[in-house]
Amino acid sequence: MDKEIKDPDGILKVITALFGKLPAYIIYSDKEFPVKIIALKNKALIINTNLKFPNRDRILTVVHNGSKFLAHFIVAGGDGNGIEILTPVKIQITTASRQGSRVEASQIQTGMVVSNIINVNDVSKAIGFDDKKVDAILLAYRAKLTKAFPLSSIFFAGRMDNRLRLMHHYDKDIFIVDRKEKSSASADFFPFDEYLRIFDSSKIPDTYTSEICVPIKYKGYVHLGYVQVLAEKPLDFEIYKQIQNFSNAVSRDIISTGVFQESRDVCQVMDLSMGGISFIHAPSRSFSRSVTLNGTILFDLNLEEGKRVTIRGIIKNIRNQETNFRVGCQFYNLTEKDLEVLGVFLDAGKTEEEANAPSEEPPMDTNENGEPAADSETTEEGPTVVSAADEPGDPFGEVMDDFSSDTPISEP
Repeated sequence: MDKEIKDPDGILKVITALFGKLPAYIIYSDKEFPVKIIALKNKALIINTNLKFPNRDRILTVVHNGSKFLAHFIVAGGDGNGIEILTPVKIQITTASRQGSRVEASQIQTGMVVSNIINVNDVSKAIGFDDKKVDAILLAYRAKLTKAFPLSSIFFAGRMDNRLRLMHHYDKDIFIVDRKEKSSASADFFPFDEYLRIFDSSKIPDTYTSEICVPIKYKGYVHLGYVQVLAEKPLDFEIYKQIQNFSNAVSRDIISTGVFQESRDVCQVMDLSMGGISFIHAPSRSFSRSVTLNGTILFDLNLEEGKRVTIRGIIKNIRNQETNFRVGCQFYNLTEKDLEVLGVFLDAGKTEEEANAPSEEPPMDTNENGEPAADSETTEEGPTVVSAADEPGDPFGEVMDDFSSDTPISEP
């Protein structure tokens, strides 16, 4: 099945249709690691990665409908601190297969369960309505913030503004010590030059030179708003940590109101890997609302007593097992903290032989028979110029049909 796309228009069609909509990975030292797709701009892909490469060659992968797409790029630019601009060269298409293995729940001897399931779309919808409890919390926190920092605000809404959208894409907080001195900027935070563009288009008076802006997130994944502090004099890192803790407190208290309708079902885990999970779900009312094929969900994975991670994943398959449903889910861009806890837990459950064997991040999910499961788009907002398909069915089918005859494909 191996094919190769070298036609520039054909390459761009595939990148536009798949990258940023599906979980993407970057190959580094013969292993695959999740990579953040920021935008597709001027026929180049902009990514964010913490990996350090010895050359300018990059290979990104996605899997769709049993096919693995390996996109070859050359680094055309970037900020030298993880943000890279990639120019596509070619795309190879091969048959997808599982890389790595799952651990059966019975092998680990632990009561692993999935709880608090919610569809990502329902998170955004929940804050789009007026809620007195949420309004009261925001009012109280705004009063506290203004007392400590007079030039401050809290943005909280069902739709992202430009500032929040860009923080989401770059996945970094804004911490500008001195807007007029680039040398004061840190690579750990939002890109300095990008911030200047935001500032120029905002209504912030030129007298303000320092800013801290920290997103308010639902369980570390979905951006709900942000806490913003402005100052005429430089703000320091200690203040940034205070605002970060303040933002986490706002998120925690809003979640505690119950405005987000998380499922109360507790689901038994059947198997687990660094790339995916399957669990049993009863045919309840919350199941039909939250668990939809190709949907993106968030849930808490209770590994063992006192050890829990929050997971974001795409539902790959749902199988009717007479009285219950078995749900297969592929993980999607987990936080570093959750990945670390999950990795330590799985390594502890392996045999010595398995622990010494090489492993890779699995780029895809499979069904119970080991066959590739159908891939899907994510429901969370993707790159700047790539919008989710609104129509049912295969969102990439039309684009993929182009490569059956029209687009030149050469056999390797």
